[in-house]
Amino acid sequence: MTLGKRMSSEIKNSSTDEIRMKNHRTLVQNRNELELRDLSARHSDEVQQLVETQTSQLDNMRHAYDVQISQEGEVLGEKLADIRLGADERTQDEKKIHEQELTKIQRAHQSRVEEYRKNAEAQIQTIRREHQKNAEALHAQSIKSARREREYTKT
Repeated sequence: MTLGKRMSSEIKNSSTDEIRMKNHRTLVQNRNELELRDLSARHSDEVQQLVETQTSQLDNMRHAYDVQISQEGEVLGEKLADIRLGADERTQDEKKIHEQELTKIQRAHQSRVEEYRKNAEAQIQTIRREHQKNAEALHAQSIKSARREREYTKT
């Protein structure tokens, strides 16, 4: 095999390695984006469920309020106002708790995304270093081959 063919083969291999690295990077990025979309969708579903639960609770409380007012009159109306106030406070407390949980989940998801991103970047850097080492080794080999060829042509 001549030097030109060998170098051409090595260049093709290097190009193939570079394409593989790009494909791997794209695959990792797509996987991370898919996971991020999945986490975002689950987050939206959880928020929607919380809103529906809160709406349902408010509807149930309002219905109970109307029934008791009609049955027991003005005296129980004052009691119900107190109950409603307490329920609203509980709802607000629950809402705060859910918001805190939501914030915690968002931070955890963001942390995971950052971790995935860091891992992907580390993998890319490792692949780049390997590619650079391979390129340097190929370059050193080509220099050695050129020197040998010059030595043979001198003699």
